Amino acid sequence: METPVVDPLFADKLYELRHQPHLRLTIQEECDADALFTLIQQEKARLRRTLPWPDSVTSVDDTRETIGDNRKAFFDKTSAVYLIRWDDALAGIVSFNTIQDKEGVIGYWLAEAFEGKGIISQAVSTLITAYADANLVDRCVIKASTANTRSNAVAQRLGFRFHHLEKDAERIGEQWFDHNIYHYPA
Repeated sequence: METPVVDPLFADKLYELRHQPHLRLTIQEECDADALFTLIQQEKARLRRTLPWPDSVTSVDDTRETIGDNRKAFFDKTSAVYLIRWDDALAGIVSFNTIQDKEGVIGYWLAEAFEGKGIISQAVSTLITAYADANLVDRCVIKASTANTRSNAVAQRLGFRFHHLEKDAERIGEQWFDHNIYHYPA
């Protein structure tokens, strides 16, 4: 794999993000592949209800390849996928799935054992603050399935404003889901 040209100030500032005392967001590394694959397998039944990709993760090699792609995109400043660590335990993912023209599209998922602690809200807020402070995003978007009440609640709790409804936005299994599109700032 080709080694990316790294802007050291960018990497130093955004490689690891913290929200005291428990939350740490870290860019994925190859050594995280086994733990991330295991967590995805443990959560697969839940994740496949709201996300299109869990069934495509069938091996540690799949995860390792995705991590490599995510790292390249991070250093290219076109996306940023962070592991969510809560008291150093791997809890899930928060990301800018895409960053283009200073607009970041946010995605996230959390293992069931960590739900109900405000972790996703803290992670999304930490991500937005870091990238806004680095002048890499000035508008953020959350696309939440209308069927995913928890994800819609995160957007609303963080002050995102409903922008519009996107019909048949995503296919999960054999079913199409509409998305509520939220913007921040409005």
